[in-house]
Amino acid sequence: MDKRGGEGGLLRLVVSISSTTSTVFPVFITGAVAVQLRQSLHFSIALVGVAVAIFFGTAAATSLFAGSLAENQGGAKVMRIATFASAIAMGLIAFLAHSFFELAILLAFAGVANGTNQPANNLFVINAVKTNRRGFALGVKQAAIPVATLLAGVAVPSVALTIGWRYVYLFAAIIALIVSMVIPGDPDSLKVKVQRRRDGEKVEIALAPVVTLAIAMALGAGTSNALGAYMVENAVHQHYAPGTAGLIGALGSLVSLVVRLSVGYRADKRDGKHLIVVASMIGMGAIGYLFFATSIKWLVVPAAIIGYGFGWGWNGLFNFAVVVNHKGAEGRATGITQSGAFIGSVAGPIVFGYFVVHFGFRPSWILLMAVAALSTGLMLFGRYLIIAHRNEADSSYLG
Repeated sequence: MDKRGGEGGLLRLVVSISSTTSTVFPVFITGAVAVQLRQSLHFSIALVGVAVAIFFGTAAATSLFAGSLAENQGGAKVMRIATFASAIAMGLIAFLAHSFFELAILLAFAGVANGTNQPANNLFVINAVKTNRRGFALGVKQAAIPVATLLAGVAVPSVALTIGWRYVYLFAAIIALIVSMVIPGDPDSLKVKVQRRRDGEKVEIALAPVVTLAIAMALGAGTSNALGAYMVENAVHQHYAPGTAGLIGALGSLVSLVVRLSVGYRADKRDGKHLIVVASMIGMGAIGYLFFATSIKWLVVPAAIIGYGFGWGWNGLFNFAVVVNHKGAEGRATGITQSGAFIGSVAGPIVFGYFVVHFGFRPSWILLMAVAALSTGLMLFGRYLIIAHRNEADSSYLG
């Protein structure tokens, strides 16, 4: 009998979303307070994308190895270290970042913490809840991303524009420090699996489907993170006040949070076809980018809702599809696909920022539409490869 879940499972879900929020906070705070950062540290709008890219670049490199580390050491132990490291990084930004170079170095350190935390957190979550609740659980875990952007957006008018942007990082660092101290130990079921892996029992994975999905994830994450990095700037460009622009970002994040929970809940009640839903959501998100491309001021709000809701609401469902198709190798599989997400998050803001500087926002949003369409196609092709590699005994786990 599967005894996971209950109060222990609920506690672990709360800790999971808190830990994930803590390790992605640095990059989304940077995007939200970009206007104030640029004025204070004197750097161009293009370097906002570079700063975001540095964070995700170090996260991508780290994530490739973090999955195996989590499988060997246990998710909880790795999560504690990563969350504590994120707290240190944000605290140092608050006190020591006086130039773009110093900000970049500290964001690189924060990226390592995030890349280490994500696969460990996935493993921690799926072993903390019942099998028939994993979709919702991973949706809850991924809801940490819009929670982080929502809080970062709210922090613009409430903190950054009142007592200063440094206090946003400082308060986030304190929260991350507390979270790192309350992460509970791994469930007994995971400890048994960890011991088996140490004894030499290791499940192999087929690389072709995972790598294809990682590329699709890279493209999808590239569009969504470009949105997260530049939505506030775009709203200000469309003549919204900075505080209002931050609140629009917070609204979009709230919608994304609700969508992630909803699609996770639905995934537990559906037999397969999860990647078809993911591909459809990425395609729908492109409609939001189309609205941004019109440069019509009143369309900014619905564009943010659609872009964040559909274009950024599929991550938890994607991780669930990867997990159910790689039983026994969840940490490594999600580590590879998460690395794809980080790589896309590096390229997306940089390319988008370059296009904004040289061609303006409209062509940049059109580019994002095209990339989203390509991601949709590759997501479906990745599913085809999974089916091709899946034997009949495991057909019930088709994503």
